[in-house]
Amino acid sequence: MQPVPVPGACAVPPARGLTEERAWLRKTLNSQYDVAASTVSRMLSQVPGLRVGMQADEVLADLVGVRVYLTGDSAGLDEAVRSAAPGPHVPLARVVTSGLKRLPSYRGATQLWAAAGESELDWYRNRLLVSEWAFLTATTAGRPGMAGEVEFRVWSMTARRTQLIDPSVADQVLFVPGTNFKVLEVRDEPNPVVLLRELSTAEIGEDGQVNTGRSMFDDLALGGLDQAAQAWAQVAGAQVAGPSGARPTASAPPGLLSTAMERTSA
Repeated sequence: MQPVPVPGACAVPPARGLTEERAWLRKTLNSQYDVAASTVSRMLSQVPGLRVGMQADEVLADLVGVRVYLTGDSAGLDEAVRSAAPGPHVPLARVVTSGLKRLPSYRGATQLWAAAGESELDWYRNRLLVSEWAFLTATTAGRPGMAGEVEFRVWSMTARRTQLIDPSVADQVLFVPGTNFKVLEVRDEPNPVVLLRELSTAEIGEDGQVNTGRSMFDDLALGGLDQAAQAWAQVAGAQVAGPSGARPTASAPPGLLSTAMERTSA
């Protein structure tokens, strides 16, 4: 299970703003920042609406952070964020989070795959609330899995589309750090599938608990996920080519550390 980060190690942007983090990003990335900024600036000239409500230099820095994340060692940053330890990954992750919130949101069914065994599946069976403290990558189009991977179908309310920043993966979406999910079901037939629904903050009580009963939103999400799974199954055997051909494999199951780290710390 991912530890809850202290404020100094949390990727969620603090209320004070991100002036320090953006300055750190520009100084630390140096020439890499300039290269990414050139690409992002061209995109912003075509989609000026992304600048609304913020200073131009702030928007640029935030979206540069997103591009650096998407085109760099994203799995490494995710692992560092999940560790809940302070470090140089924190300012980068905060800027990336802010940048993602500028991008278009996606509401609907998503899918991701992650290495998981029976102990991880039992973890989901025995809880309702799952909190993800790193970035969680998913796809809006179904993909076949690989040996040892478990399918996660997640109903999204606020995941962010990343195609504007990285056109090479047209159907990719990211959930930002601090996103909470409700476990709807864990199915065993014919292969394990974990079904989750993104929660709004209003659905989580002050005690950190969620309603144990089945809600209308749960039923709607389950129906949408099942419909999407049927549509994905129709193209599962097709050869996917081009920009939308990526199959997101998460570096860890939602709410957990990587499988290897979990077993090492157990």
